[in-house]
Amino acid sequence: MKRIQLSIILSIFGSSLIFAQMGTNTTTPLATLDITAKNTTGTSTNVDGILVPRVDRQRAQSMSSVPVSTMIYVNSIATGTQAGTAANIDAVGYYYYNGTSWIKLNPLNNIYTSDGTLSGMRTVTTNGNTVNFVNGTSSVGITTTATEGRFSANGPTRGTLTLSSGTNIVDTYVDNANAAQINTSGTSTKLSIGTTNATPLALKTNSTDKLTLLSSGNVGVGTTAPSSAFELASGTANTSGLRMTNLTSSSPISTGQALGVDAGGNLVTVANPSPTNVSTSSVNSTVASNFNVTDLAATIVSGTSQTIAVPTGGKALFINFMLGVDYVNNPAGSGTAYYEARLYIDGVATDCYMRTQEVGISTNASFTISTIKFLAAGNHTIDVRMQRTFNNGTTSGATMICAPISMSFNASYLN
Repeated sequence: MKRIQLSIILSIFGSSLIFAQMGTNTTTPLATLDITAKNTTGTSTNVDGILVPRVDRQRAQSMSSVPVSTMIYVNSIATGTQAGTAANIDAVGYYYYNGTSWIKLNPLNNIYTSDGTLSGMRTVTTNGNTVNFVNGTSSVGITTTATEGRFSANGPTRGTLTLSSGTNIVDTYVDNANAAQINTSGTSTKLSIGTTNATPLALKTNSTDKLTLLSSGNVGVGTTAPSSAFELASGTANTSGLRMTNLTSSSPISTGQALGVDAGGNLVTVANPSPTNVSTSSVNSTVASNFNVTDLAATIVSGTSQTIAVPTGGKALFINFMLGVDYVNNPAGSGTAYYEARLYIDGVATDCYMRTQEVGISTNASFTISTIKFLAAGNHTIDVRMQRTFNNGTTSGATMICAPISMSFNASYLN
C-alpha cells in the first residue's frame, strides 16, 4: 500500500515538473494550481472549495520563518495574545502573512467601524447620484452633475453650514418657519461680504436687485447704476422715498442750513429763510393841493410819490391806491373826456391803471388801483399819475383842475 502511494506522489511530482502546472478536476490547468469545482452548477449538496489550515491565535503566534503570502484561518482568539506577529489577530477570520505579521484578509475596518488615514487622494465618481449622510429625517448630501455641484444640509427644524477656524465661527442656517441667517461668533472681528473684482455687489428680494454697491463705492437703492455716492430712486414721481421717522414737522427747529434739491434731484443746501417782515410806506390825505390834468402828458398826483427800500431777499410788494377828486373848471371837451390814473415805478408806466368818464363841471370821480409787484433789492420810487386820455377826439392841451377829496396810498413789502 505504501509503495502505491509513493508511486502516485512521484507520478504527480513528475507531471508537475514536466508541465509546471497542476489541475484538480481538470486536465488543462490554466495556472500553477487550477482547482475546478466538481459540481459547477446544479443542486448537488457535495461541498466544493478550498479548505485552508485552521489554527487558533496561539498557534499562529507560535509559527516562525513563515513564508510571505501564507494564508490561514484563525478559528479561535481565546488563546494567545494580540501581540508580535499576532498583533492584528483580533477576530476569527482569514489572515495572510506579509513578512512581519498576520494581516486580516478583507478586514472589516471601514468608515462605518473605525477611523482611518488616507494615504493619497481619493476620487468618488457619483455618476449623477447623490451621496447622502442620513440620520432619521436629517441629511447632508453631495450632488454632482455635468453642470452643477451642490452641497445640502436638510433637517426638519434647521439646516446649518458651520465654518470655523480656532474660535472664529460663521454659521449659515435656515430654521423651519423662521428667518434664514448668517452669523459670526467667537473671536471674529468682522463679517465681510463682497467681491474681489470690479463687479457690483447686490442685495435682492423677490428676485429683483433692490440695493447695489458699485466698485466705485456708489450705493443705489432702487437703481442698479447709481451715479453718486448715494442715489435713491423711489419709483414714484415727486416722491423722494426718504423718510426720517424720528424727525417730523413737529420737531423743534434747530440751527443749521436748510436742505433742498437741484434740477437733477441732487440734495443741496439752501440759504435759511429769514423771518418774514412787513414794512409799509404810505401817505393818507384829505387836504391836498389841487393839480392840473391835461391830455398832453401824465401829471403826478400830489402826495403820491414815495421811495420804497426793498432789502435783499424781499419777496413781494403790495400796492393799494385810492383817490377821490372834484373837477373844478370846465375846459374844452368837458363831459366827454376820460381820465386815467396809472401806477408808475421808477418813472416807468406800469400796466396798472383805472379810467373813468368826466360828466361835467363840479362832478366827482374816484380811482382805485390794487396790485402786487416783485422788485429787485434797492430803492424804488412809486407814484400815481393822471391824464385826460380822450377829449372828444381833439387834443386841446386844455387843463382840468382837480381838487383831491380823499386819498390813500400805501406800499407794503414782505421780507
